[in-house]
Amino acid sequence: MPKLWIVLLAVLPAVSTAQHSKFNAGIVAGLNFSELEGEEITDYYGLNAGLIGTFRFSKHEQLGMEFLFSQNGEYILPESYPALQYGKVWLNHIEIPVHIDWLIGVFQRDKFYDWNLNLGIAYTRLIGFKAADVDKTDVSNQIIYGNKSAYLLQAGTTYHFTKKVGLNLKASLPVRVVGLNWTLAARMIYMLS
Repeated sequence: MPKLWIVLLAVLPAVSTAQHSKFNAGIVAGLNFSELEGEEITDYYGLNAGLIGTFRFSKHEQLGMEFLFSQNGEYILPESYPALQYGKVWLNHIEIPVHIDWLIGVFQRDKFYDWNLNLGIAYTRLIGFKAADVDKTDVSNQIIYGNKSAYLLQAGTTYHFTKKVGLNLKASLPVRVVGLNWTLAARMIYMLS
């Protein structure tokens, strides 16, 4: 059995760096921007970061999956909350998007596809929250969430400056739209190969 691990450790780097590898993995980090409470779509912001994996199944299409820690996405509504002017609000979610990416070569067609369009769906679950009013009084215990899970429709675009480094812009809209708005995300992507 130890010999198998030695062989796997020797082979995996070669497989992951192969020029035409179907699988790739990377790191995603950036910010969410949402309304939550207020007039502007960018009233609240929070972290959107985690891991991404892709499987290229044709010349111009790949399947992507991410596992993210996502803050302040406008994904679910509480059942009950006080009517007051809010200050800081932190909504912490686990977000798992699955998307199809269409790979398009704009400037780097010969070396790699530098631009792609993403369309998909995500599952998200609220794992914690904290809210304060404008006077910095904690009102978290007055907010009640019944359903802490949601499904999101997502659309985005990614531009790769190099084969490994790119900028992703993404919009998420909960399937249950009533009372909720878009959450926008701007994230840097670093792919391992």
